[in-house]
Amino acid sequence: MGQKSKTHIVKRILGNQYAPVSRYVRTIYVLLFPISYGKFVFKKIVNRRLNLRDPKDFFEKIQWLKIYSDTSLWTPLADKYKVRDYVTHCGLEHILVRLYGVWERAEDIDFSGLPDKFVLKTNHGFGKVILVEDKSKLDIGKTRFYLNQWLAEKYGLLSFEPHYLNIERRIIAEEILQDKSIADISVSVVDYKFHCLNGEPDIILAMYNRQNMINGSDSEKEKSEIKACAFDTDWNPRPDVMTDRFCHDQPERIPRPSHLDEMKRICRILSKPFAIVRVDLYEVNGKVYFGELTFTPGGGMGFFTADQYLRMGNKVDLSKIKKRRHLFT
Repeated sequence: MGQKSKTHIVKRILGNQYAPVSRYVRTIYVLLFPISYGKFVFKKIVNRRLNLRDPKDFFEKIQWLKIYSDTSLWTPLADKYKVRDYVTHCGLEHILVRLYGVWERAEDIDFSGLPDKFVLKTNHGFGKVILVEDKSKLDIGKTRFYLNQWLAEKYGLLSFEPHYLNIERRIIAEEILQDKSIADISVSVVDYKFHCLNGEPDIILAMYNRQNMINGSDSEKEKSEIKACAFDTDWNPRPDVMTDRFCHDQPERIPRPSHLDEMKRICRILSKPFAIVRVDLYEVNGKVYFGELTFTPGGGMGFFTADQYLRMGNKVDLSKIKKRRHLFT
């Protein structure tokens, strides 16, 4: 078999990350050759070679940070449970969503001790959320099954986000956030994603109609289409920086948060130690709530245009970044 045929077969195996063989090959690949694998993932997502010697745009600099910078704080702060300690340490305990419980296994959850409405999620993954709007209608067996499946997922391995791998996996239950004042706009609360560069909010992505698994509610909510709009930090609509794929709606439909200045202040506090981090906040019934911190925002998803990502990347000076001593420790 020729070298060209072998290469073609390898590409086919790696092409579908959900196929069992592909997952196995990718796992070996990323563990043995992390930088090479990172370049492979980058090429597959953005369709160009990763330049680590002289990275230019936002995505390239995130890859550089993952590989070469001191990411020792990324793991505890990407942990949706442990990050609460950081928020409290920053004097912002008042923006934390009420916590009802934390468990290592789904079997340990005492549902009788939870309120009628709550949110269940894992602390290490993406999109693994169950909204319980009526506990009496909750299929507990099915819920435990999903939660244990999510706990077993090695999130971050195949997507080359290694800081997620060392998170001690937990299930958490929190207060459910609901805002009837925006019911005509969104079936979920608006998720305000502040992309912060060098400790300063730069661009805001407002996401709504989030598709979470819903129990004890109108099933039509699960069929809603997620939508996104971009704004500058003064809440001027910026549809020009969005790709057509994600700019689904008129941005004027999303009202300016009444606590926008406070949200920006919070972002400056939480993002101060980092060159790049996304701070997710909510505003519900006149109060600001913390969502999460994300150090690899977008995960390669092209919410913004190439020009916008280049502009954002130009603001990050990698020469000032503290480097790690060892690779992926």
